[in-house]
Parts: sequence; structure tokens; C-alpha cells
Amino acid sequence: MTFRPQVFATILPVVVCTLLLSISLSLRAQNIDVQVTPENQESEAANVSPESMAFIAQNANETVKKRVQALHFLSQYPNQNSLVAVARALKDDNEMIREAAITGATPYPLTHRYRMVSPLLEDPVQAVRTAALVHLLKDFEQLQMGEQAKLRAESDQLIALLETDQSYSQQLLVADIYRWTFRFEASLEIYEKLLGYDDKTADLFLNLSHNYYAQEQNQQALNILNKGIAFNGEVAALYYSKALALVRLQQKDVAAISMNKATELAPDNAYYWYLNGVLQEPLDIDNAITSFNNAYLISGSPENLYAMCDIYVRNGHQNTEQCISALAEVAPQQVINELRSKQIN
Repeated sequence: MTFRPQVFATILPVVVCTLLLSISLSLRAQNIDVQVTPENQESEAANVSPESMAFIAQNANETVKKRVQALHFLSQYPNQNSLVAVARALKDDNEMIREAAITGATPYPLTHRYRMVSPLLEDPVQAVRTAALVHLLKDFEQLQMGEQAKLRAESDQLIALLETDQSYSQQLLVADIYRWTFRFEASLEIYEKLLGYDDKTADLFLNLSHNYYAQEQNQQALNILNKGIAFNGEVAALYYSKALALVRLQQKDVAAISMNKATELAPDNAYYWYLNGVLQEPLDIDNAITSFNNAYLISGSPENLYAMCDIYVRNGHQNTEQCISALAEVAPQQVINELRSKQIN
């Protein structure tokens, strides 16, 4: 069982309509008067068009390095052009491009990703086979039984290949594979051994916390995350995971502090801003509004546009009508009607 952001579903005050989720994920930020922080201004100035990157990813005249970078970039901007670029790259003759395309496939639905990526489990290059396997194992619990059986067999082969390599990186991968395939005692044994390695990284603390969470040992997960923060307090993911652990332990006010820290360390992460908005709303409405604004400015996603309009509507914000007008261009009328029903008279 992997560690998933969906655990926040039980606390979300912003319910994104199912119909809205079907809107094209390629929607970009529109001309709405929102609060922009200096960090966001810098981020937007640095943005590159997903369309141009999709072209670079498919352009055989570009260097392999540029095409690989483009495919990694596209993993943050799912749309039709990106999907075509990724699908083609997965079949490219160059192994580095095939491996990068696996990352590029990340944002798409699992059924599509499995169909696109699973052929690379038979790739002639071991590094590509490993990348494909790791990519799919992260969603092991959501796969069909036949697909799980195939991945379990592939993972056992990889473990056998890696078991003689006692390096930190390879042993961490083995532990992760055990965790993804529900062999928690085996993974715990390796994680605890790796805590004694001099070259350990923050990933070890994160992954060990996931192992505890998968067994509903939330306090142990929080304890190891605190140790991770003591080890390296500049890793945003540690604070994000700590916020989730605190929510599960019914400590939402403290979770909000941790989530706010995550946004400070990773100001370009739209999802962190969104969750920060969720947690801050009962505590600091201005912080919550700024967080939802930032989430939309960074991602341009319809979900974040809806969330921004929703908090505007429920708090009588001066930009409510402007936001709803923008949303009305891409959302079904019943979504707009739902928002209108929440308006403060």
C-alpha cells in the first residue's frame, strides 16, 4: 500500500464536482485578478510553454539531453500534445528518451499508463526495465490481480539481481519494492538497517514513514518524520508528509503549520499550496485564499480554479464574479449553479 494524498479526502471542505474533473487538464491560468506573491511572479516568468516542450520532446533533431528535459517537464503539464509526445517517446530508439518518457507518463490515469508503460518491462535495457517496473509498482494496490501477479514476478527477479549489492541506493530500492508489494516486515528490516548508513538521505525517512502508514501506525510515521526533519530540515516533502500524519492523528492545527512550511520550501508545488489552503481556511482565511490563488496560478488546472472560486463564493470575496465568469467558460452549468447556491447575499 503506497502513501497517498487522498487521505486528505476526509477533511476537504472544497468538494470538486465530478463533472469538473473531466474538463481538459490543459486549461491554463486566465486573466483573473488574484493575489500574486513574488515567488509566483518569478515562477510564471520562468515558465515554458508545454506545447513547445512537447515539440522538442518529439524532435529528432534536438539533442537527447533537451528531449529528456522536455519529457520531464511534460510530466507536470498533462494535455493532448504532451500525451502524444510521451507515447511516441516510449517507443524511441534511444534508451534515455524511453526512460524519460516513463516519467512523462506520470500524470495520466493508471489504466492508460499501464498500457503505455508495461511493454517496457520487456525492454532490452535493464535500466529501462527497472524504471518501468518502479513506475508501475508505485500504484501496485490499484492494479488488477493479473497485473499485480506480473509485477510481483518482475519485482522478485529485480530483488534477486540487487540482493548482493549492499549500497544505500540499491538497498533502499529493494526496501521500497517490498513495501509496494505489501511485504512490510521485510521492508522494515531493510529501512532500519539503512538508518545506520552514513550516506543515507531524507528519502529513507519518508519511505519508512510510508511503511508505517501502510500499517496504520500513524504515530510511528510521525516519529520517523520528525527524525527526518532533524536530519534535514530543508526537504519540503518531509513537512508535507508530517502534515498528513498529523491530520490522521486529529491534530489539524499543527498540521497547518507543517503544511505552510512545505509551501515555503517548495513554492512552485501547486498541490502543496492547495492542501495548505484546505488546512489554513479554518485558521487564517487570508492565508487560505492566497494559497488557493497560488495553486491555480502555478497549475492552471480546472480543479484549482474551482477551488479558488469556491472559497471566494463562500467568503464574499470581491473577485467572486470574475472568477465564476472564467470558470463558466470551461465548466458545465450545473457546476456554476452549485457555486451560486453558496453565495453570500
